[in-house]
Formats: sequence, C-alpha cells, structure tokens
Amino acid sequence: MPQYQLLRCLVALGGDDGTTVYRDRHRPIMFPELIILQHIHGEDAVTDVHVVGTCEMAVEETMTRLLTIYGEETVKQVFPGARPSLPRADGTIPICTLPIYVPKPTRPDSPDPKLRPLDQFTLNNAERIFSDQLVEDAPTDAEIAAHAQHDDAEPDPAQIDALADELGLGVASKPTGAVLAQGRTNYVGNTSGDRAANLPDVARSPDRTRNRADRAARG
Repeated sequence: MPQYQLLRCLVALGGDDGTTVYRDRHRPIMFPELIILQHIHGEDAVTDVHVVGTCEMAVEETMTRLLTIYGEETVKQVFPGARPSLPRADGTIPICTLPIYVPKPTRPDSPDPKLRPLDQFTLNNAERIFSDQLVEDAPTDAEIAAHAQHDDAEPDPAQIDALADELGLGVASKPTGAVLAQGRTNYVGNTSGDRAANLPDVARSPDRTRNRADRAARG
C-alpha cells in the first residue's frame, strides 16, 4: 500500500500574508495536497513546510479524499488523467523538530494496577423502572397548624374544619359547626346517623340480647 508524507505548513489564502491558515501536526495535510494548495494559492503562499509523519493509504481512498476536499475540477487540473500517479513524498522536506506539549496529569498516578471498568457491562443491560408515585405537595397552613398542636392542648375546632375543608370532606356545607361536634361524617351510602353510637345502647340492643339468650339455652 502506498505511503504518503504528512506535512505541517502555513498557507496564505490567495497569496495574502495577512490571512493565513496554519495546518499543524494535529491537522496535517498529505503530500499531494501540498501541490494542490500551491496551485490554488500560489507556489510561494505555502511556507514552513515540515514532515510530521507518514501514513499508508490506498490510491483510490487518497483520490476520494482529494476530490471531496478540493473538488473535481481543481484536482483534475493538477493531476489529469483517469488514473493519475499521485506523488507521495519529497526527501528534501525537513523533519519537524517542534516540541510536543502534553498537558500535565490532573492527579498523581495511582500505584494500583489499572483495572478495566465494569460499568460497560451493566449500564446498557439494566432494567429501567419508572415510578408513577406522585410527589407530595407542600403542607398547607392549616396542616402545619394542626401538627404544631401540643399534646396537652385542646384542638381548635375552627382549624380542624379548615383542614377538613381543604381535604375535600365537605365540612363547610354542614350547618352544625365544628367537625369534632358532628360525630360521623355524612356521605353517600352512610346509613348511620351523625351521632356516634352509645356503647350501653349497643350492649342492650335486641340482637345482642337474643344472642345471649340463645347461648344460655344451648349451654
């Protein structure tokens, strides 16, 4: 496979020394590009040419690279023919001796052996679980006041009513006042009264009396 020189150079666009482009070792050109640039901008427009390396590349790939960068018309003017012979190197071009600046490490080298990270085996295979849990809203003033009550303090019926109203219990529609004084709440399907059942009344109910009598007869 053909081997081409890689070059760094300074290009004065259109031969204007006030407008230059520097192709350093990080953006080098191939040797055939040097001839094309001299054709476009002038032979004296390309200066500070030095060899920074070499690369192997097939002729077809090299030609495709030149056509993509500089266009078919320009390339055909410099290298005519269906299968032109592209120049690869010039032994008179000096080797680049500029120092290569490497950034200092941000932290000292670890004495431990460098281990291959394992996250590459887990991140892409992990199961994604999406939670539909709702985020709780910030507490209202009435909720804060209710939680701030002391254990030995009597609850304020007005605050309890306000809290129940905010929670959608419909207390505001009741004419009887505070929730603590109303007993059971009134909702659709509730067949009990507003007054909580009295325990002695429950104990003397006909059902419980009949059950005691039945058990005594069977005993």
